[in-house]
Amino acid sequence: MTTMTPNKMQSMNAVIDAECPICQCRMIVPTAVPVCGHKFCFTCLKGVCMNEECPLCPMCRGKIDLGIFNLPSQVLDLKMDVPISPVVVQKSRAAINRADGNTTVSAINFDDTPEDTPKKDQRKMYWLYRGKSQGWWRFDPRHERDIEESYRNGNLHCDVLICGRTYIIDFQRKCQYLQNQPSQAREVTRVSAEEFDGMEVKGLAGVFVPTS
Repeated sequence: MTTMTPNKMQSMNAVIDAECPICQCRMIVPTAVPVCGHKFCFTCLKGVCMNEECPLCPMCRGKIDLGIFNLPSQVLDLKMDVPISPVVVQKSRAAINRADGNTTVSAINFDDTPEDTPKKDQRKMYWLYRGKSQGWWRFDPRHERDIEESYRNGNLHCDVLICGRTYIIDFQRKCQYLQNQPSQAREVTRVSAEEFDGMEVKGLAGVFVPTS
């Protein structure tokens, strides 16, 4: 395998940092493969590796040590917001008459304002799931946004793809479970920012975050 020089790796990551090659959205909890430096969303990379005996980097096929998924994060903000992926929108502009008689009527631009911007009177709410041993874990902010939207729309449940597997968030039973394993459920809860501060939150999207 070709050795990555620091300059080459820095140049490569400057481009990749903005977008996960797997989900093609801005990365949530960027996680680098040590052997090559390629970065992905934590849950995207974990989903690719979970069912592989010898997991490989999706970009270059370099070997991945599964131990990277157990490393704690010292800098991750438990209350981080979801980064907004560029949304392609059409913006009208003045028609330009060309010499050949054709007319340009619109242009495609990138806009960082999502179409479903939350209303100002809506409080920020967090979704947490119960850990296997003790404490709570916050959902990936992107999943959390989808769960909250489904909850506000009055749905009874929400399907979420996490690490390549479909989970059901049951709002009536206040639990989550794998689609094909409904008997193995974990408690979920919806809390405000004030309530969040008073809870024992261990980490975010499967990443342990030390609080002391």
